[in-house]
Amino acid sequence: ASDRRMGNEDLHPFAMSGASSSPLTADQQTFVTAELAKQKPAAVERLISDLKMIVAYETAADWQEEQAMKMAFNAFSWDDVNVVKALPEYLKSTGSQRARVDYAFNVLMPRPAHTTDVKQSMMALWLKARLFSYDKHFPFQFNPYAR
Repeated sequence: ASDRRMGNEDLHPFAMSGASSSPLTADQQTFVTAELAKQKPAAVERLISDLKMIVAYETAADWQEEQAMKMAFNAFSWDDVNVVKALPEYLKSTGSQRARVDYAFNVLMPRPAHTTDVKQSMMALWLKARLFSYDKHFPFQFNPYAR
């Protein structure tokens, strides 16, 4: 069984409990697991933060507040390594995984990005890539009866 946490940097594949095929010694494995336990998972916080910034950007755009738009755009999570890795994969994706991600995005953001606002489109695509990275490791399940 693996103990995977989605943190600020990357998923940590060496944080395994009881894996005999691990390249780490038992002491190293204990150390890595303890260090990972100290890290605060940030997946939910980053998702919520990005959603807030999209709404702040849209609101500022409605009021034609250029400075507020700039601040919301710059406060987005552009430095998230997981999303950077997931973006090209999302763009190439098809089928059920793409459908799950797009469905989740449309539930969170029912109003589409304005077609002439490039920054708003960038933010929407980034959020879709974030959702793709989550779905890749923990597939979304939208059927309440599936177990």
